[in-house]
Amino acid sequence: MKKTCIYLALLAFSALPFSASADDMGPETMDLKERFKVEGKKKAVIFPHRQHQASLECVKCHVSPQGGGNLNVEIANLKGTRNDFHTKFCWPCHQEMNVPKGRSCNTCH
Repeated sequence: MKKTCIYLALLAFSALPFSASADDMGPETMDLKERFKVEGKKKAVIFPHRQHQASLECVKCHVSPQGGGNLNVEIANLKGTRNDFHTKFCWPCHQEMNVPKGRSCNTCH
């Protein structure tokens, strides 16, 4: 199932009329634990940034329509299993987008 979702995202991405270079699109992946200094025992989430770009507009996550910079929500609580990435950012979007097992720890960690 996971491979199918990745394949479909890559297929959709390849059909997009993109003129931006790879440098303009931000990193391919991000280690959220390292980048945002998230505290906890779970292993890091390696966020597949490009995969999300393939199906979402930048303003879904970012303040700027060009992406990059500030996120649409304030990430202040960075401790434990109920940190702001879970409760304000990732889980609400996964629920809205009907991501299979979108709130399961193993989906991202």
